[in-house]
Amino acid sequence: MEKLVSKRVVYEGRVLSVRVDSVVTEKGRETTREIVVRPDTVAIVAIDQDLNILLVRQYRYAISKYALEIPAGLVDKGETAEEAARRELREETGYDCTNLRPIYTFWPAIGYSTEQMTIFLGTDLVFNPLKGDEEDIQVVRLPFSDVRHQVLRETESEEILFEDAKSVIGVALAAKYVDKYLNK
Repeated sequence: MEKLVSKRVVYEGRVLSVRVDSVVTEKGRETTREIVVRPDTVAIVAIDQDLNILLVRQYRYAISKYALEIPAGLVDKGETAEEAARRELREETGYDCTNLRPIYTFWPAIGYSTEQMTIFLGTDLVFNPLKGDEEDIQVVRLPFSDVRHQVLRETESEEILFEDAKSVIGVALAAKYVDKYLNK
C-alpha cells in the first residue's frame, strides 16, 4: 500500500478536479499520482414492455462526434445512486420506471479517477418527463435483441453500435436478465 505524503489540487472545474498526490511506494520510493476527482455516476439500461431499449444520441465534444449510449449522469450531492438513475432517465428520455435494480458497480478509470459508476436495469417504463440540463439529446428506441446481438458479437455485422464502455457493459449484463425474466 502507498503512503500519502501530500495533496495539491491543480485544477477545480464544474464536474471534476485534478489533484497531484505525493506518495511513498511500498518499496520506499517517493513519486506522484495524478488523480481526477469526480462524483459517482449512474447509467441505466431502460427496457420497455415491447423489449426495446431506450438509448440516447448526443454530441460528445471530447471525441468530436455523436455517440449512441445508454442514459447516464452524475450523482448529485445528497442524492442516492437510485435517485440519480431515476432523475437521469427522466431527464434524458422522458421515462421513469416501475422497477429499477442495480446490476453492476465498477470503477471506469481505476488507475487515475475516483469515479465509481453503478449500472441499473430499468423496466416497466412510464412516460414521466423531467426537464433536465440544456443537453441536445435524441432518444433512440431499438429492439433489445438486436442491440444485444451486436454488442455480444453474435451477429456477422461489422457495425459498432457503442463506443463507450458503460453501454457495452450495461447491455451485456442486462442480456442475462432479459433472457431469464422478460423474454418468456
